[in-house]
Amino acid sequence: GGGGGGLPPREPPEPPYDRKRRHQEDSGSEPSDYEEQKEEEEARKVKSGIRQLRLFSAEECAKIEARIQDVVSRAEKGLYKEHTVDRAPLRNKYFFGEGYTYGSQLQRRGPGQERLYPRGEVDAIPEWVHDLVIRKLVEHRVIPEGFVNSAVINDYQPGGCIVSHVDPIHIFERPIVSVSFFSDSALCFGCKFQFKPIRVSEPVLFLPVKRGSVTVLR
Repeated sequence: GGGGGGLPPREPPEPPYDRKRRHQEDSGSEPSDYEEQKEEEEARKVKSGIRQLRLFSAEECAKIEARIQDVVSRAEKGLYKEHTVDRAPLRNKYFFGEGYTYGSQLQRRGPGQERLYPRGEVDAIPEWVHDLVIRKLVEHRVIPEGFVNSAVINDYQPGGCIVSHVDPIHIFERPIVSVSFFSDSALCFGCKFQFKPIRVSEPVLFLPVKRGSVTVLR
C-alpha cells in the first residue's frame, strides 16, 4: 500500500475548540483534573504518531491544483473507469493505482471488511502525480522509492468532510501520507459521530493543515 494525496475543504477551518469552555457550556461544570490530564495524555499519544512538513511552495501548489481540476473535469466527462470515481454529497473521491470498497458499499459493515477492487478496475496513477508529488516526497525522505502504489484525491466542497475512520491496516501499509491543496484546513482526531440527528463530539486533537503541507500518519 501507499499514501494518497488529499484535498482539504476549500474554506478555512474554524478555530480550535476550547475544551474547558465547551465542557462548561454542555454540562455546567468543569472537568476534573484527572479528566483533563487523561484528555491531554490521549492528545499527546495521537500527536506522537503524526509528522508535518511544509514541502510545496505556492507556485508548486498552483501547478498541482490545475492538474487536480483536470482530473475533476475528466471525471465529469466520464473518462475514468467506474471504480476510479466515488461520489458523495459535498465530497468526491478519485482512486488511482488501487481502489477499495468501504462504508455503505460493504455487504457486511465493520473494520476488516474493506476489500481491494480486482487489479485494473481503477485507473493507473497519473504521471503528473509521480512527477509533481511523489518524487518530492521521495527526495525529502518522507517515503522510500517505490513505496506508493495507491493515490487518492479527496475533493471536499465547502461544508464537506469525511467521518471518523481508520484507514484499514489490512489494506494500507503505514505511513499514510496526505498532501493538502487549494486552502488551509484541519484534521480532527477522535471525533464521535451521530447521524440522526447529525452530531459530532469535539476532537481529541485538532490539527491545523496548511495548503502545501504534508501530513504523515504512522
